[in-house]
Amino acid sequence: MRRSPNYAAERIPCTIFSGNNREPTSGVVDRTPSRERAELVENIRQHSIPSSLGNTAMFLVEFSDKSSGNVVVYGTGFMGNPTTTAARLEMAEIAEVWRDEQGNPASVLTLPTSSMRESVADKILETGSFSALAEEIAPELNRYLTCYSDRVGIVGHSFGSRLAANIPSVLDNPDKTEFVATDDAPSRQRPLGVFGIVVAQLAETIDLSRYIKHSPDPEAQKAWQKNDGEKMPAVPLLVQLRDVTAMSRGGFVEDLKKSLNKLQPGTPVTLFAPELSRMNDNSSKNIRELITSLSQEFPGLDIRGVLVEDSTHNVSVASPAYFGQMIELSRSNLQP
Repeated sequence: MRRSPNYAAERIPCTIFSGNNREPTSGVVDRTPSRERAELVENIRQHSIPSSLGNTAMFLVEFSDKSSGNVVVYGTGFMGNPTTTAARLEMAEIAEVWRDEQGNPASVLTLPTSSMRESVADKILETGSFSALAEEIAPELNRYLTCYSDRVGIVGHSFGSRLAANIPSVLDNPDKTEFVATDDAPSRQRPLGVFGIVVAQLAETIDLSRYIKHSPDPEAQKAWQKNDGEKMPAVPLLVQLRDVTAMSRGGFVEDLKKSLNKLQPGTPVTLFAPELSRMNDNSSKNIRELITSLSQEFPGLDIRGVLVEDSTHNVSVASPAYFGQMIELSRSNLQP
């Protein structure tokens, strides 16, 4: 019988798997809001980045008058809107947890949350790789990262994880990448198939409402209960269907390997896996096998898997601190 998720937990136990024959370690995903978040949200400035996908597919988000040397490239869930209060709370938590040497909060560069155009969606569907979308935005991505960053972090959730896996492979300066963290990329462990991903999404929608209802973060709970933010351009239904179909297929690991080839030795790469997700079979056995395999192929990198216990795909819903914790756990020193 399937266990019930712990929707209300502030501190979620997790098991961290590492390569190089190290034993798993225990950790905690702390969903408690940061004290500095309110001030950061108050000072937020969002600048749209025009690209071939339109004027609102990407944003540069800043939280201080002083430029930060740290920029987090952030890919969120499918069809997400980065101008909503809920999204701004997530980005504030990301900015807070990775301040630069002068104490300035990180800037955040948001990635597209769909393919936007039929030609791009067609390439992704044909190849099973999200590299076509990464290549489409590479000119703008590199221009802004060259101007605004000394150090780059990459964070992705769901659809954003499928895209984030490709980002280092299209960067002009991948050596700037300090960490990569992805959360439950659909079909990472095995292809879901079209029927499988539809069933999984329907079930996860029920969990989403429960995560909102039992959120340990009242402010985020309110933000998820209202529909605010700027109106985004409509994405053609055919593009949406192709994106969902692409997510139902494998290809994440192959995309990730292209990026791993570009990273500097010692770079932490962390795959988060909610234990009860319907988007993957996130058993401890499967996570250990994947991390061991990747670590053997890329022994110079610090590749980790974080099994987030008693949690489903939508554990981050109405819990912005989850994204900050992805960075914290990715950058923590697990060396014996």
